[in-house]
Amino acid sequence: MSRYRGFKSDAWWADGGANDEGWHHKYCSSCGKTTEHGRQVGGSYCVACDNRKRAFRSKVKTHSVEGYVVKEYPNGAKYCNCKGFKFRKTCRHIGQV
Repeated sequence: MSRYRGFKSDAWWADGGANDEGWHHKYCSSCGKTTEHGRQVGGSYCVACDNRKRAFRSKVKTHSVEGYVVKEYPNGAKYCNCKGFKFRKTCRHIGQV
């Protein structure tokens, strides 16, 4: 056996020798469980939490009213990107949706 074992990537060490390209189990503070995480530039993320966020984002409806964008979320909340909504938390564009 050679003394030089070769280059081992960070993913190899994080996985404990497995070759699954950076996926590892770690505690997630969002859901409170030890779940599978992936490597990312801004830090790691929980796969289960990310899937829930993606499913929620896919159900967001966007409406264009008089040049402004009104987003309607599954829980019934509506948000507009106009100045009036930023100050008053309501505007006439929301009523037109």
